[in-house]
Amino acid sequence: MEMNLNPEEIQKINNLWKTSRFQRSWRAVENTVNCGQRVKNYFVRNIILLFFSFIVGGSLFLSKDLGLLTDSIFIDKLMMLIARLILFLLILQILSVLIFAFIGPGWESNQRAKLRVLYESEILEPILQAIYPSAKIDIENDISPSNVKEVVPAAKYYIQSGIIKLNNEKDIEIVDLYAYTVSKGLATGKDEIKHLHEITGFIGQVYSIKNTHSLKGNLRIVPTKHFLNIKTQGGYLGAMSGGKKIDIGDVQYNKYYNTYCTDEQSARMFLTPTVIDWFNDNTSDFGLSLYSNESHIYIAAYNNKRLFTAPRDKDSIRSWSIEKTAKNIKYALFFADKIAEII
Repeated sequence: MEMNLNPEEIQKINNLWKTSRFQRSWRAVENTVNCGQRVKNYFVRNIILLFFSFIVGGSLFLSKDLGLLTDSIFIDKLMMLIARLILFLLILQILSVLIFAFIGPGWESNQRAKLRVLYESEILEPILQAIYPSAKIDIENDISPSNVKEVVPAAKYYIQSGIIKLNNEKDIEIVDLYAYTVSKGLATGKDEIKHLHEITGFIGQVYSIKNTHSLKGNLRIVPTKHFLNIKTQGGYLGAMSGGKKIDIGDVQYNKYYNTYCTDEQSARMFLTPTVIDWFNDNTSDFGLSLYSNESHIYIAAYNNKRLFTAPRDKDSIRSWSIEKTAKNIKYALFFADKIAEII
């Protein structure tokens, strides 16, 4: 999923990393990520202190009851201090939980939005422009959600990030996409919240390109899987309104993809041997899908990689590197160029 940088690109990236502006921006990203971690650490620390206070206080009370400790003013004051500490920590933890339950969701949402804007505008875009000077990161808009839903497996939530606009004649845009659904499992009532978990629908990139082929109507190509001679297409959508499934006539392609369209003649003109071979060449690497309307063609690569997403925790901060991020961007640009060349 990465592509090597040439010497000129490596030099540009190294020079960028050394600039004071980039260093300030990266520290701001670290501080934003660590702020959320500090909140978690605060609650964990309170629980640990409360636990040890119970252990120490309980041990002292039990030892005194068993006659293992002699009566003294010091012991009495120590036990009173521990009792007050336990009460204080208990009240503090309860109040903290109540306050965070009230303001926490909004605060976390604001932090995520702040981190995304900061990372994409101050970190990702300078790296992108070191490799592809005319490109931009759009932090205000998304690729049309209604069209994104047509090209990836069905989900409840679709989170886009790192929307790269190449500003070329084919109007290519690239976005990281994470699509998921929240499941309650089998629990009911109060236990529902405890058993909530995310079911991943899609992790990868969506590429948008201007439809310059006069491709009429709608076309959808979705990857398939095989189990016990049963062919399935996961959560991908099937035939659209007024559409039908068509046979392309290529054995390998028909095995690994289902094709739906509303204008069969236009679809067959679009699916040239070069396009079919390109789909066939990508059957083992990741799930490749396509959806088109009369203005744009959308291609999704389900590769379980988030190439442009901001670091989310201390581990991702530690593993982040400017060179790796540049390689991810270069790979996405290479794949976009390949799409533009073939389609």
